[in-house]
Amino acid sequence: MSYITRTGNFAAKPELRQGERGPYTYARVLVSDSIRQDDDTYTDGPTVAYDVSLSGSQATNLVEAAERSGNIRITFTGTYRVTEYKGEQGTRLQHEVRADDVAVSLRGQAVTVERNARSESDDTPF
Repeated sequence: MSYITRTGNFAAKPELRQGERGPYTYARVLVSDSIRQDDDTYTDGPTVAYDVSLSGSQATNLVEAAERSGNIRITFTGTYRVTEYKGEQGTRLQHEVRADDVAVSLRGQAVTVERNARSESDDTPF
């Protein structure tokens, strides 16, 4: 597996689910890279869909942010793998990321931050 950091937009609003270990969600995030041309102009490359899994308070916060703000731009980082499967349209690739961290991108959107009450699981030093 590899480690990846990407930024993109939701394909659809993620939904919060409950499992044995607590809340989790899957977010499909669409990413299009800008590709530099020979004449130094840029064009959009193909869109890649990443299936990002997230758990705990990050999952809850991400779903709440999406419910309040709609299709937001996020940055995610985590372990990455590509799996191949056969579908109705032939062989397909699935890009899966088990996210360690997800953040709302400030590019092209305004963000309001609300600090939650600190919990024992917080690993911030202050």
